[in-house]
Amino acid sequence: MNVIIFIIRVLKLLLMNYRLVLCVVLLIGITAVPVSARLTKIASGAPIYIGEAGLDISSALNGCHQIAWWPAGNDTGTPPGKILEIQGDTYYYNISPDIFSGYEGKWYSWDKKPNVVVFDVVKPEFTFRIWDLDEDRDATGQSVPRSTRITYRIDTNLYHALNSLYRPDVNPLDFFFEVRLTGPNGKDFTNIYSGSAGALDTVILKFDTKPDVKTSPYIWKDGGSWNHTARSGDGSPLYPLGTYTFTASQNLNNMRDYYHDTVNVTTSGPKTVTFIADQPTTEPSAIVTTQVTTSTTAAATTMKTAVVTSATSTAPTKKQTWTSTPLPASITILAFGAVCLLFSLHRRNKT
Repeated sequence: MNVIIFIIRVLKLLLMNYRLVLCVVLLIGITAVPVSARLTKIASGAPIYIGEAGLDISSALNGCHQIAWWPAGNDTGTPPGKILEIQGDTYYYNISPDIFSGYEGKWYSWDKKPNVVVFDVVKPEFTFRIWDLDEDRDATGQSVPRSTRITYRIDTNLYHALNSLYRPDVNPLDFFFEVRLTGPNGKDFTNIYSGSAGALDTVILKFDTKPDVKTSPYIWKDGGSWNHTARSGDGSPLYPLGTYTFTASQNLNNMRDYYHDTVNVTTSGPKTVTFIADQPTTEPSAIVTTQVTTSTTAAATTMKTAVVTSATSTAPTKKQTWTSTPLPASITILAFGAVCLLFSLHRRNKT
Protein backbone atom coordinates (compact mmCIF):
# COMPACT_ATOMS: atom_id res chain seq x y z
CA MET A 1 0.00 0.00 0.00
CA ASN A 2 2.84 2.40 0.87
CA VAL A 3 4.48 1.73 -2.50
CA ILE A 4 1.26 2.53 -4.37
CA ILE A 5 0.84 5.77 -2.45
CA PHE A 6 4.44 6.72 -3.22
CA ILE A 7 3.95 6.07 -6.96
CA ILE A 8 0.77 8.16 -6.98
CA ARG A 9 2.58 11.06 -5.31
CA VAL A 10 5.42 10.89 -7.83
CA LEU A 11 2.97 10.92 -10.74
CA LYS A 12 1.17 13.93 -9.28
CA LEU A 13 4.48 15.73 -8.87
CA LEU A 14 5.44 15.02 -12.48
CA LEU A 15 2.06 16.20 -13.76
CA MET A 16 2.32 19.41 -11.75
CA ASN A 17 5.81 20.10 -13.12
CA TYR A 18 5.40 18.87 -16.66
CA ARG A 19 7.33 21.83 -18.08
CA LEU A 20 10.38 20.91 -16.02
CA VAL A 21 10.11 17.28 -17.11
CA LEU A 22 9.89 18.36 -20.76
CA CYS A 23 13.03 20.50 -20.42
CA VAL A 24 14.95 17.61 -18.87
CA VAL A 25 13.88 15.28 -21.69
CA LEU A 26 14.95 17.82 -24.31
CA LEU A 27 18.30 18.34 -22.57
CA ILE A 28 18.93 14.61 -22.51
CA GLY A 29 18.07 14.42 -26.18
CA ILE A 30 20.47 17.21 -27.06
CA THR A 31 23.37 15.78 -25.10
CA ALA A 32 22.77 12.32 -26.55
CA VAL A 33 23.38 13.60 -30.10
CA PRO A 34 27.02 13.24 -31.21
CA VAL A 35 28.68 16.61 -30.73
CA SER A 36 30.10 16.75 -34.26
CA ALA A 37 26.88 15.73 -36.03
CA ARG A 38 26.34 19.32 -37.17
CA LEU A 39 29.73 19.39 -38.89
CA THR A 40 28.61 17.08 -41.70
CA LYS A 41 26.84 19.61 -43.93
CA ILE A 42 29.24 21.57 -46.15
CA ALA A 43 28.84 24.64 -48.31
CA SER A 44 30.11 25.03 -51.85
CA GLY A 45 33.89 25.44 -51.98
CA ALA A 46 34.41 24.24 -48.40
CA PRO A 47 37.65 22.53 -47.31
CA ILE A 48 36.89 18.87 -46.54
CA TYR A 49 39.29 16.31 -45.14
CA ILE A 50 40.27 12.91 -46.42
CA GLY A 51 38.79 10.34 -44.07
CA GLU A 52 35.61 12.22 -43.12
CA ALA A 53 32.52 10.03 -43.24
CA GLY A 54 28.84 10.85 -43.67
CA LEU A 55 29.22 14.30 -45.24
CA ASP A 56 26.19 16.06 -46.72
CA ILE A 57 27.61 17.37 -50.02
CA SER A 58 24.22 17.97 -51.67
CA SER A 59 24.40 21.78 -51.42
CA ALA A 60 28.01 21.86 -52.60
CA LEU A 61 27.18 19.82 -55.74
CA ASN A 62 24.45 22.27 -56.72
CA GLY A 63 22.84 19.78 -59.10
CA CYS A 64 25.92 18.31 -60.79
CA HIS A 65 26.71 14.58 -60.78
CA GLN A 66 30.28 14.61 -62.06
CA ILE A 67 33.24 16.42 -60.50
CA ALA A 68 36.72 16.89 -61.91
CA TRP A 69 40.20 17.54 -60.54
CA TRP A 70 43.16 19.24 -62.19
CA PRO A 71 46.79 19.02 -61.05
CA ALA A 72 48.24 22.17 -59.50
CA GLY A 73 49.10 24.74 -62.15
CA ASN A 74 46.56 23.50 -64.72
CA ASP A 75 43.38 25.43 -65.48
CA THR A 76 39.93 24.08 -66.21
CA GLY A 77 40.39 24.66 -69.94
CA THR A 78 42.71 21.65 -70.13
CA PRO A 79 41.71 17.97 -69.77
CA PRO A 80 41.19 17.13 -66.07
CA GLY A 81 43.51 14.79 -64.22
CA LYS A 82 40.57 12.82 -62.83
CA ILE A 83 36.77 12.72 -63.25
CA LEU A 84 34.58 11.25 -60.55
CA GLU A 85 30.97 10.13 -60.92
CA ILE A 86 28.98 10.93 -57.77
CA GLN A 87 26.76 7.96 -57.09
CA GLY A 88 24.61 7.02 -54.14
CA ASP A 89 23.50 9.16 -51.25
CA THR A 90 24.93 12.68 -51.46
CA TYR A 91 23.62 13.34 -47.97
CA TYR A 92 25.93 10.72 -46.50
CA TYR A 93 29.08 10.77 -48.57
CA ASN A 94 32.47 9.41 -47.47
CA ILE A 95 35.74 11.12 -48.40
CA SER A 96 37.56 7.83 -48.72
CA PRO A 97 41.37 7.78 -48.80
CA ASP A 98 41.15 5.10 -51.50
CA ILE A 99 39.49 7.63 -53.83
CA PHE A 100 40.88 11.01 -52.84
CA SER A 101 44.44 10.37 -51.59
CA GLY A 102 46.84 11.93 -54.08
CA TYR A 103 44.09 14.18 -55.43
CA GLU A 104 44.17 16.94 -52.87
CA GLY A 105 43.02 20.36 -53.93
CA LYS A 106 39.95 21.87 -55.54
CA TRP A 107 37.34 19.72 -57.28
CA TYR A 108 35.07 21.41 -59.84
CA SER A 109 31.69 20.67 -61.33
CA TRP A 110 32.18 18.84 -64.64
CA ASP A 111 28.80 18.03 -66.15
CA LYS A 112 27.41 21.44 -65.31
CA LYS A 113 28.89 24.66 -66.66
CA PRO A 114 30.52 26.92 -65.73
CA ASN A 115 33.08 24.90 -63.77
CA VAL A 116 32.70 26.03 -60.16
CA VAL A 117 34.46 24.74 -57.06
CA VAL A 118 32.44 21.99 -55.35
CA PHE A 119 34.86 21.39 -52.47
CA ASP A 120 38.56 21.54 -51.60
CA VAL A 121 40.06 18.21 -50.53
CA VAL A 122 42.71 18.47 -47.78
CA LYS A 123 44.88 15.87 -46.07
CA PRO A 124 44.25 16.18 -42.29
CA GLU A 125 47.23 17.16 -40.17
CA PHE A 126 47.86 18.29 -36.61
CA THR A 127 50.81 18.47 -34.26
CA PHE A 128 50.68 18.70 -30.49
CA ARG A 129 53.43 20.21 -28.36
CA ILE A 130 54.02 21.18 -24.76
CA TRP A 131 54.94 24.84 -24.72
CA ASP A 132 57.17 26.82 -22.34
CA LEU A 133 55.46 30.21 -21.98
CA ASP A 134 58.40 31.81 -20.15
CA GLU A 135 60.89 31.06 -22.92
CA ASP A 136 58.32 30.79 -25.77
CA ARG A 137 59.73 27.46 -26.93
CA ASP A 138 58.89 23.79 -27.36
CA ALA A 139 59.36 21.93 -24.06
CA THR A 140 58.10 18.53 -25.24
CA GLY A 141 60.13 15.68 -23.75
CA GLN A 142 62.25 18.03 -21.64
CA SER A 143 62.82 18.65 -17.94
CA VAL A 144 61.88 22.11 -16.70
CA PRO A 145 61.96 23.80 -13.27
CA ARG A 146 58.71 23.30 -11.42
CA SER A 147 57.90 27.04 -11.49
CA THR A 148 58.02 27.17 -15.31
CA ARG A 149 54.71 28.26 -16.85
CA ILE A 150 53.74 25.63 -19.40
CA THR A 151 50.74 25.08 -21.64
CA TYR A 152 49.93 22.98 -24.69
CA ARG A 153 49.83 24.03 -28.32
CA ILE A 154 47.99 22.54 -31.32
CA ASP A 155 48.99 23.35 -34.90
CA THR A 156 46.50 22.03 -37.46
CA ASN A 157 44.67 22.59 -40.73
CA LEU A 158 41.45 21.13 -39.28
CA TYR A 159 40.21 24.41 -37.81
CA HIS A 160 38.30 25.19 -41.05
CA ALA A 161 35.75 22.55 -40.00
CA LEU A 162 34.52 24.92 -37.27
CA ASN A 163 34.03 27.87 -39.65
CA SER A 164 30.36 28.61 -40.30
CA LEU A 165 31.20 29.84 -43.81
CA TYR A 166 32.10 26.26 -44.73
CA ARG A 167 29.94 24.29 -42.27
CA PRO A 168 26.69 26.29 -41.95
CA ASP A 169 25.22 24.16 -39.14
CA VAL A 170 28.19 24.51 -36.78
CA ASN A 171 27.44 25.69 -33.24
CA PRO A 172 29.44 26.35 -30.04
CA LEU A 173 28.90 22.80 -28.75
CA ASP A 174 30.76 21.24 -31.67
CA PHE A 175 34.21 19.88 -30.97
CA PHE A 176 36.27 16.94 -32.16
CA PHE A 177 39.61 17.34 -30.38
CA GLU A 178 40.27 15.75 -27.00
CA VAL A 179 43.26 16.25 -24.68
CA ARG A 180 44.21 14.29 -21.56
CA LEU A 181 46.69 15.18 -18.81
CA THR A 182 48.11 12.43 -16.58
CA GLY A 183 50.39 12.96 -13.58
CA PRO A 184 53.38 10.92 -12.36
CA ASN A 185 51.10 8.75 -10.23
CA GLY A 186 48.81 7.89 -13.15
CA LYS A 187 46.08 10.31 -12.07
CA ASP A 188 44.11 12.15 -14.77
CA PHE A 189 43.57 15.85 -14.11
CA THR A 190 40.28 17.55 -15.01
CA ASN A 191 40.94 20.71 -12.97
CA ILE A 192 43.98 22.83 -12.26
CA TYR A 193 44.72 25.12 -9.31
CA SER A 194 46.14 28.62 -9.59
CA GLY A 195 47.34 28.37 -5.96
CA SER A 196 47.16 26.22 -2.87
CA ALA A 197 43.80 24.86 -1.75
CA GLY A 198 42.05 27.21 0.67
CA ALA A 199 44.06 30.31 -0.26
CA LEU A 200 41.89 33.39 -0.84
CA ASP A 201 43.24 34.14 -4.32
CA THR A 202 43.23 30.52 -5.55
CA VAL A 203 41.07 29.79 -8.59
CA ILE A 204 40.12 26.26 -9.66
CA LEU A 205 40.09 26.15 -13.46
CA LYS A 206 38.74 23.42 -15.72
CA PHE A 207 41.43 21.64 -17.69
CA ASP A 208 40.86 22.17 -21.42
CA THR A 209 39.98 18.59 -22.36
CA LYS A 210 37.70 19.64 -25.25
CA PRO A 211 39.55 22.47 -26.99
CA ASP A 212 37.57 24.63 -29.40
CA VAL A 213 40.19 24.73 -32.15
CA LYS A 214 39.02 27.53 -34.44
CA THR A 215 42.47 28.94 -35.14
CA SER A 216 45.97 27.62 -35.62
CA PRO A 217 48.04 27.57 -33.56
CA TYR A 218 45.67 26.93 -30.69
CA ILE A 219 47.06 27.66 -27.20
CA TRP A 220 45.49 26.42 -23.97
CA LYS A 221 44.80 29.86 -22.50
CA ASP A 222 44.73 28.84 -18.80
CA GLY A 223 48.02 26.97 -18.92
CA GLY A 224 49.92 29.99 -17.62
CA SER A 225 47.70 30.08 -14.51
CA TRP A 226 48.53 26.50 -13.52
CA ASN A 227 50.53 26.69 -10.28
CA HIS A 228 52.74 23.60 -10.12
CA THR A 229 53.78 24.40 -6.54
CA ALA A 230 50.20 24.42 -5.21
CA ARG A 231 49.43 22.31 -2.14
CA SER A 232 46.32 20.56 -0.91
CA GLY A 233 44.55 21.28 2.36
CA ASP A 234 46.80 18.87 4.27
CA GLY A 235 49.95 20.48 2.88
CA SER A 236 50.89 17.77 0.40
CA PRO A 237 51.83 18.81 -3.17
CA LEU A 238 48.94 18.81 -5.62
CA TYR A 239 51.45 18.41 -8.46
CA PRO A 240 54.46 16.36 -7.28
CA LEU A 241 57.76 16.41 -9.11
CA GLY A 242 57.98 13.94 -11.97
CA THR A 243 56.80 13.33 -15.52
CA TYR A 244 53.45 14.61 -16.78
CA THR A 245 51.94 13.11 -19.93
CA PHE A 246 49.66 14.85 -22.43
CA THR A 247 47.75 12.94 -25.12
CA ALA A 248 45.70 14.58 -27.87
CA SER A 249 43.39 13.04 -30.45
CA GLN A 250 40.81 14.13 -33.00
CA ASN A 251 37.93 12.29 -34.65
CA LEU A 252 36.29 14.70 -37.08
CA ASN A 253 33.27 12.89 -38.54
CA ASN A 254 34.60 9.46 -37.53
CA MET A 255 37.92 9.93 -39.28
CA ARG A 256 39.51 7.32 -37.02
CA ASP A 257 37.54 4.63 -38.83
CA TYR A 258 39.97 5.15 -41.70
CA TYR A 259 43.17 6.26 -39.98
CA HIS A 260 42.86 4.55 -36.58
CA ASP A 261 45.65 5.93 -34.32
CA THR A 262 47.83 7.57 -36.94
CA VAL A 263 50.25 10.02 -35.33
CA ASN A 264 49.85 13.64 -36.49
CA VAL A 265 46.55 12.74 -38.18
CA THR A 266 44.20 11.38 -35.52
CA THR A 267 46.49 11.25 -32.47
CA SER A 268 49.55 13.01 -31.12
CA GLY A 269 50.92 10.05 -29.22
CA PRO A 270 52.08 10.68 -25.63
CA LYS A 271 53.94 13.96 -25.07
CA THR A 272 55.77 14.43 -21.80
CA VAL A 273 57.32 17.14 -19.66
CA THR A 274 59.18 16.52 -16.40
CA PHE A 275 58.98 18.94 -13.48
CA ILE A 276 62.19 19.17 -11.45
CA ALA A 277 63.02 21.23 -8.37
CA ASP A 278 63.84 24.88 -8.94
CA GLN A 279 67.54 25.71 -8.61
CA PRO A 280 68.35 27.97 -5.62
CA THR A 281 69.26 31.49 -6.66
CA THR A 282 72.67 32.96 -5.67
CA GLU A 283 72.49 35.68 -3.04
CA PRO A 284 73.60 39.05 -4.49
CA SER A 285 75.58 39.87 -1.28
CA ALA A 286 77.87 36.89 -1.83
CA ILE A 287 78.78 38.20 -5.27
CA VAL A 288 79.53 41.70 -3.95
CA THR A 289 81.75 40.32 -1.15
CA THR A 290 83.80 38.31 -3.62
CA GLN A 291 84.29 41.32 -5.85
CA VAL A 292 85.32 43.59 -2.96
CA THR A 293 87.79 41.01 -1.66
CA THR A 294 89.32 40.61 -5.09
CA SER A 295 89.56 44.35 -5.59
CA THR A 296 91.12 44.88 -2.14
CA THR A 297 93.70 42.17 -2.74
CA ALA A 298 94.56 43.62 -6.11
CA ALA A 299 94.87 47.10 -4.65
CA ALA A 300 97.13 45.86 -1.85
CA THR A 301 99.36 44.09 -4.34
CA THR A 302 99.56 47.22 -6.49
CA MET A 303 100.38 49.41 -3.49
CA LYS A 304 103.06 47.02 -2.28
CA THR A 305 104.69 47.05 -5.71
CA ALA A 306 104.54 50.82 -5.81
CA VAL A 307 106.23 51.12 -2.38
CA VAL A 308 109.11 48.88 -3.44
CA THR A 309 109.56 50.86 -6.63
CA SER A 310 109.42 54.32 -5.10
CA ALA A 311 108.98 54.75 -1.39
CA THR A 312 108.91 58.54 -1.68
CA SER A 313 106.10 58.69 -4.21
CA THR A 314 103.77 56.31 -2.40
CA ALA A 315 104.41 57.23 1.27
CA PRO A 316 101.51 59.19 2.72
CA THR A 317 102.29 62.81 3.77
CA LYS A 318 102.55 63.03 7.58
CA LYS A 319 100.40 65.75 9.13
CA GLN A 320 102.51 68.31 11.07
CA THR A 321 101.96 68.38 14.86
CA TRP A 322 103.12 70.91 17.57
CA THR A 323 105.06 69.78 20.67
CA SER A 324 106.52 71.69 23.68
CA THR A 325 109.49 71.10 25.98
CA PRO A 326 108.72 70.94 29.80
CA LEU A 327 109.81 74.06 31.83
CA PRO A 328 112.59 73.79 34.50
CA ALA A 329 111.36 73.02 38.05
CA SER A 330 112.70 76.33 39.53
CA ILE A 331 110.71 78.40 37.06
CA THR A 332 107.62 76.38 37.78
CA ILE A 333 107.98 77.02 41.56
CA LEU A 334 108.52 80.78 41.07
CA ALA A 335 105.48 81.01 38.83
CA PHE A 336 103.35 79.17 41.39
CA GLY A 337 104.57 81.52 44.19
CA ALA A 338 103.76 84.55 42.05
CA VAL A 339 100.24 83.32 41.51
CA CYS A 340 99.76 82.76 45.26
CA LEU A 341 101.11 86.28 46.07
CA LEU A 342 98.77 87.90 43.55
CA PHE A 343 95.83 85.97 44.94
CA SER A 344 96.69 87.15 48.56
CA LEU A 345 96.99 90.79 47.50
CA HIS A 346 93.68 90.58 45.71
CA ARG A 347 91.91 89.27 48.83
CA ARG A 348 93.53 92.02 51.00
CA ASN A 349 92.36 94.80 48.74
CA LYS A 350 88.80 93.50 48.88
CA THR A 351 88.83 93.59 52.68
